[in-house]
Amino acid sequence: MQQRTKQNFVVSLVLHGVVIGGVLAAGYVFRNHGEKWGDKAEITGAVQATMVNSLPLPPRVQPKEDNVLASENPSEAPPPPTPAAELPPKPTDIPIPVKQPDKKTPPKVAEKPAPVPPQKPQPTKQQPDKATSGETAGLKMAMTSVENRAGTSATNVSDSAFGERYAYYVRQLTQKVAQQWYTQTLDSGAVGHRVWISFRVNRDGSPSNIQIAKPSGDTTLDASALRALQRIDTFGPLPDGYSGSYINVQYYFDPKGN
Repeated sequence: MQQRTKQNFVVSLVLHGVVIGGVLAAGYVFRNHGEKWGDKAEITGAVQATMVNSLPLPPRVQPKEDNVLASENPSEAPPPPTPAAELPPKPTDIPIPVKQPDKKTPPKVAEKPAPVPPQKPQPTKQQPDKATSGETAGLKMAMTSVENRAGTSATNVSDSAFGERYAYYVRQLTQKVAQQWYTQTLDSGAVGHRVWISFRVNRDGSPSNIQIAKPSGDTTLDASALRALQRIDTFGPLPDGYSGSYINVQYYFDPKGN
């Protein structure tokens, strides 16, 4: 706006200069070429002079339409710049999570079990001595029993595998001993007692090493049990599938009351 005012002021000065110059030029021309004052020539008629207060100024020049400073159709103001789209953060700007070291929990200490109170030892029943076989020692004996009018008799074979595999031979041995046991010579006090006899059966089936393994406490019962084994000549040869040369047997007698 200030620039435009300066331009108008300069134009006005120029126009005033032009007007003043024109007036001076016109006076000069009329003075040289017009009638001179005091001319001897007779002047006829009257001359009327009009006094003016001031000369009219020329009209103000309107600015050109193509003036770049003024336009009827001003251009629209440019829209405000749109904010630039945010760029994705650089890989260096992305915070990298730092893995915190695992807090090691102290291992749980296993609770000590409560001490077991000592158990009182139970009295063990004494078992009769068991003879060993010709092949295997310390094995549990297989037991086969027979009950008749005289009482109960049972046979234990030291080799349990023999008793399981050749059960028929053990039954045959038990029945043969029971048949040779006579109780007519027993005292009445023998009832309730038990005597154990041990012996060996050789490969040919003959008994040997007959002896009392555990006495009953009644002499008549012990003697009758020994005589029952002594009356037997053979139990029959041992089975062919058995590789041992003999078997050890224990036999007990348990008389029955009349």
